[in-house]
Amino acid sequence: MSFPPELHPQMVEALRRSAEISASLGTPEPGVAGVRRHAERGRAYWNEGGPELDVAREDRVPGPLRDIPVMVYRARESSRPQPVFVYLHGGGFRIGSHRSNDRQMREIAAAWGGTVVSADYVHVPEHTFPAPVEETTALLRWLHEHGADWGIDGGRIACGGASAGANVSFGAAVGLGRVAWLQAAVGIVGAFSGDTGTESMRRWGDGNVYPDRAGVPGTFEAYVPPPAQRNDPRVALLEADPALLPPTFLAAAACDVFLDASVRLARRLEDAGRLHALKVYPGMSHLFFGYSRSVDGAAECARDIAAFLSQRLPV
Repeated sequence: MSFPPELHPQMVEALRRSAEISASLGTPEPGVAGVRRHAERGRAYWNEGGPELDVAREDRVPGPLRDIPVMVYRARESSRPQPVFVYLHGGGFRIGSHRSNDRQMREIAAAWGGTVVSADYVHVPEHTFPAPVEETTALLRWLHEHGADWGIDGGRIACGGASAGANVSFGAAVGLGRVAWLQAAVGIVGAFSGDTGTESMRRWGDGNVYPDRAGVPGTFEAYVPPPAQRNDPRVALLEADPALLPPTFLAAAACDVFLDASVRLARRLEDAGRLHALKVYPGMSHLFFGYSRSVDGAAECARDIAAFLSQRLPV
């Protein structure tokens, strides 16, 4: 397996290790459920270690389609209501869960001091747009209205996610329409556009770096099957009114097909006065954030998110 020379050696080693782990698990069981179980087992190694917290528990939030699975993280118990960061995992709108980035969530919670809620959302092919966005919107509203039951300050909420999760999370923020209690957003290697004609798509999408450009259109078509819905601002985020988003931190990977999408969104956010910062992590590829066990750039990203949250939502 060969990789572009621009990739950081730690990133290369992590991708090789991830491929070895996947191969050691054997062929996934048939169907999308088997693929999801295989991917979840593959994440176990990368979630080992990291900070130990006072609170790291699984729970559920009532939603429009089901009770939404979440993980709740808090570095230490507190008698005061805490601000909350609601995170959505990546996985091409198809795989992943509220446990996928367990270590990274613990790292953010420990460095920031607030509460982190890592949430699942309904997936393709069982559910397509706008169901994931509507479920996430319901989750955010529930935390605003009932977060006090969990020691959360419902007036100080941040949302965000990685890759597809960033798309869904930002879509929910756009749909909410600039409510006062949604005070920050975080997009990590956001899949903000399926445009395959960008420079980053051409440069990084035709080699050995995931994802490949050829698969991007199918991913978005599966998420939003009716062409008429693909201009909905809750999914066409580069066309949405950037003023509907709260102050935003964007983390992009230098060696990623979606780099230009983050750059373009950052420009729109900056023009609207909603950009906190865009940081491009050199030598990193898509979903690098999940490799903080061994990749310094990923651990740095977790610290940067915690620093942003500390500034916008101090504990």
